[in-house]
Amino acid sequence: MIVQISRARLILYIALFISIISLWLIIGHVVEEQLQPSAEGQVSIRFKFLAPMRPSAVNDLVIERIRDGQKVPFKYTWLTASTLQIHIFEKDYPRGLKYRYKFTGAPAMIWPFYVWARGEFQSKVKLRFIGIERNKATPSRGPVVLQFNTAVKPESISQHILLPKPGRLEPLKTLVRGKQWVVDYSRWQYWPSKKLQNQHEYTIEIKKELTGDNGSKLGQTVQAKFTTTPEFLIEQIYPLPGSDSVWLTRSISLTTNQPLQSVHIEIKGLPGQYQIENNQVKFRPDHVMLPDTTYHVKTQLTSTSNEVINYQFSFHTTNLGQNKWLQLRLAPSATLLVLEGNKVLRQINVSLKPNRNIPQGTLYEDKRETLPIKGNALARWIKLNADILLHTLPEGVKDDHHTLGLPQSYSCIYVSQRDMEWLYHNLPSNFMLIAH
Repeated sequence: MIVQISRARLILYIALFISIISLWLIIGHVVEEQLQPSAEGQVSIRFKFLAPMRPSAVNDLVIERIRDGQKVPFKYTWLTASTLQIHIFEKDYPRGLKYRYKFTGAPAMIWPFYVWARGEFQSKVKLRFIGIERNKATPSRGPVVLQFNTAVKPESISQHILLPKPGRLEPLKTLVRGKQWVVDYSRWQYWPSKKLQNQHEYTIEIKKELTGDNGSKLGQTVQAKFTTTPEFLIEQIYPLPGSDSVWLTRSISLTTNQPLQSVHIEIKGLPGQYQIENNQVKFRPDHVMLPDTTYHVKTQLTSTSNEVINYQFSFHTTNLGQNKWLQLRLAPSATLLVLEGNKVLRQINVSLKPNRNIPQGTLYEDKRETLPIKGNALARWIKLNADILLHTLPEGVKDDHHTLGLPQSYSCIYVSQRDMEWLYHNLPSNFMLIAH
């Protein structure tokens, strides 16, 4: 059967189809947004749709802050089936931010209409000055941080702020989620060209008519005062600068009159690690210091208030003469160094008794003996105080002191037969061993 459609009816069908498509596009992509008056810290906006919407349509709405791309939580109310009111709470500064919204397939009550719309909005916040951060203890080298309640136009800053001393003003940058740096135009940093006087009061004049990013202006001139921090000083140093008999295992410490933020310590020939505890830094060398050696220390200390001290000092370690002594490095692998004064004579790879840690510190020889074993062989051992025994242990042999004819001990240092012979005959009586 052939269905015949007149030309007029065909045109009518085409027009109807085009109308439906146009209506679908208009309903799906046109949303009227109305920013509502609200108190500072609250953003209220209404979305008006061209068709009644399902209540679940709000689940397809995403609102983001433009400055950092963060999703923003919100509360909502359906005033009518086609009017949605959104509330955003700006608890922190800055306020009056710009937002981006996006409806992704929000369903209307009439099938097959869905809303795919996006746009931007910004709440209206009147510009006001909040204050200077840490205005009673401001870093003398800067920055002096000026906080406004909302973003300030950069071009307005230089025209409306008078600084007490020459310097520069720049917006603060913050790291978001450890990935992205975001410029905060509500917080401006004043960096003096030269260090300000400590414990001195200064005034920054902020003139009225300073303009915010949203066009609002500061209502009156503000005299913002701040006081710089006390002078940053070192109160105690150990070892004392110029000391001439510092023991080889000592750590190095500096104590200041203000909490420390960061530290850089450089000692030529003496690598190590440092730890900051409030207003003190302790430097622990990775190895024992050499005797009869001068160490030069370079430090840069930065306080939490951004004060900086560059300080250098030196000290001299204890003179052991030409006596032979041992240094036992416990990590990363056990190594025994034989030194004569401050010169390394021999390096010996050793092993330690499992589960019996060698105490860190200074030990001395207590006793040494030679024992006959099978055949004409001799077994030698050296006992240190703290009950530590230095002896050989053939491969595959269990360390059973009763069977081996050795005295009982807390722990052991195992060396080869050849190295044991050398140590036994070359180390002086009552020699010193430093374990670290």
